[in-house]
Amino acid sequence: MTLNDYSLANYDFDLPRELIRQVPPENRTDCRLMILDKERILHSSFPKITDELRKGDILILNKTRVRKSLVVGRKMTGGKLEINFLRKENDGFIALIKGRIRDGESFDVGDREVKVGTNPEGFRIVQGKIDWDYIERIGHLPLPPYIKERKDYQYYQNEIGIETGSVAAPTASLHFSKDLLESLSKKGVKIRYVLLEVGYGTYKEIKDDCIREHIVDEEEIDVTGDIISDIESAEGKVVAVGTTVMRSLETASYPGRLRPYDGLTRIFIYPGWKFNSGTTHLLTNFHIPRSSLLSLVYAFGGEERIKASYREAIEKKYFFYSLGDAMLMDRLPSS
Repeated sequence: MTLNDYSLANYDFDLPRELIRQVPPENRTDCRLMILDKERILHSSFPKITDELRKGDILILNKTRVRKSLVVGRKMTGGKLEINFLRKENDGFIALIKGRIRDGESFDVGDREVKVGTNPEGFRIVQGKIDWDYIERIGHLPLPPYIKERKDYQYYQNEIGIETGSVAAPTASLHFSKDLLESLSKKGVKIRYVLLEVGYGTYKEIKDDCIREHIVDEEEIDVTGDIISDIESAEGKVVAVGTTVMRSLETASYPGRLRPYDGLTRIFIYPGWKFNSGTTHLLTNFHIPRSSLLSLVYAFGGEERIKASYREAIEKKYFFYSLGDAMLMDRLPSS
């Protein structure tokens, strides 16, 4: 690796706006699938992933669900605010607030009055008689900022999630219906789950000219012992469904051996990373430029190979980002 490989410009590309899908497909599995198999780039449809997986392969998904954490508030003067509650902290909530309001001012959330402040780290704090149950009762799904039509798309809440706690969807899992997973299971594919509670930092662009100076936000993960024993005894493919699963497994295997892990992660995977988790394949969407997600894909799939596949994806009009199409790649041997 050279210093130029870590230049932010190396993680940038021009993406036509029409390839940022704004409305999900009618059926969850109705998307395209690009397959990177060594030096080949193949084109398929997502339901045909059943042709790529065989008895004994392991498919690992993130079991998180997205909170309905986006709430419209009303200031005492009548103006509206958009509040995205990120996490509980002490006696308040860390939140992103769209709209002007000063520290110490009160506003209404539903039928309850809350007060806003700022903590020492510069994050806005909302305090009052509210909890997650109340927020989710009156809230909406916090769609990514590049989706302009603000609707609670059922698609954006994956079918396999069982633990609510994320502010963004693990988008690779959105392509799977319960029926498709059942078909894979009947075929002998082992379906396993980890947990990573996706934070708002997943949308954060890298700003530093050298990407290695970028700091990834903390996220909670849980990798259990049964998954580890399955991976260690695997005779076929081990497929991480999404960058969140990959980060969970690599955290649990850092600095060299996979082990159970329940706690926080802020690892940042970029080219040069030594993968230790035993993952052989990554299934993921097409990612935004200048992102830690793209750097992970470069590291796993090989920078030049990923760049070539992205050029072909744009040429063939694949959809990018959260509502877009998918890519299944094998790991470059040097990774």
